[in-house]
Amino acid sequence: MALTPKENYLNAINHQETEWTPVHLADCGVLGFGALPGPWIEKGPLGGGYDGFGIRWITPASGGGAPIPAPNEHIMDADTIIDWKNIVKFPDLEAVDWQDMVDAELSMMPVDRNVQAIEFGCGNGVFERLAALMGFEEALMALAEEPEACNELMTAITDYKIEFAKKVKQYYNPDLFTNYDDIATERGLFMSPSSYRELIKPHHKRLNDAVRELGMIPVQHTCGYCEPLIEDIIETGAAVWTSVQPTNDIVGMQKKYGDKIVLMGGFDTNGAPGAADATLETRIAEVHRCFDEYGQQPGFIFFGHVLVNSLDPAEMGAQMMPIIQEAVRYSHQLATK
Repeated sequence: MALTPKENYLNAINHQETEWTPVHLADCGVLGFGALPGPWIEKGPLGGGYDGFGIRWITPASGGGAPIPAPNEHIMDADTIIDWKNIVKFPDLEAVDWQDMVDAELSMMPVDRNVQAIEFGCGNGVFERLAALMGFEEALMALAEEPEACNELMTAITDYKIEFAKKVKQYYNPDLFTNYDDIATERGLFMSPSSYRELIKPHHKRLNDAVRELGMIPVQHTCGYCEPLIEDIIETGAAVWTSVQPTNDIVGMQKKYGDKIVLMGGFDTNGAPGAADATLETRIAEVHRCFDEYGQQPGFIFFGHVLVNSLDPAEMGAQMMPIIQEAVRYSHQLATK
């Protein structure tokens, strides 16, 4: 059938016939947050700085250069969230030079739309934006103590996200739109499943519905142990859950839900293979394990990521490329057996 990587990737997401197990970052190019900080209005400019909400972001090397809100510089807390309308200032999306951002990203991360599927990573889902404004601890306390105010603010954030998605469609025109919203650690959820279902899930669903209406495929990025919410993630309309880590029962979920959602990930990012000092042999063995265990089940896309204690793109590429290259080689090898 001779599918292109893009066709094979999208077939996997649409539960159609594939010729090999797809490999993220090879068969799919990434714009926005994920490969880069993305539009500065969400996570600040490359290297750190203020976002469109007035939050300052830093990029510590210990986190592989991933932007995080500067500690102790939040603009509200669990006590003042009831006054959020006078505190939170949303970016003016019409005043943003979108074409300049697209051109800057493509100069650093060129993609071939004819060969690769294109994913746009949208940082700061409703919970992550809440946490960026007030810190994780205060955000969790606010959800418990001021659920009505939190819901009002997250409704406004989702309204903003939908308008943001319209700009992404216009200027980036990706195949997939990934909503980054981490709500768990490796050991468990930040909140009870019932709290997620009541306070956050409706906003995820509304954003995903809007993304589909715009002609993009919705993807939910949530690290950590989120297996208890797999049915909820499906019900929000997400076609893919990324980055699924082996702290979850990936094979069990594939067997039960593989015809309803694609699980992207598999690589033991938090274990020995993902460590900054891991040997290449350890990482290659983990790549093979992923394809041998998960690639034989329905609904899987490989995504491997390792911690690189550097902000140098060349160093990050040197650490990541062997994993991606071996994943492509091994996936195609298995497909020819």
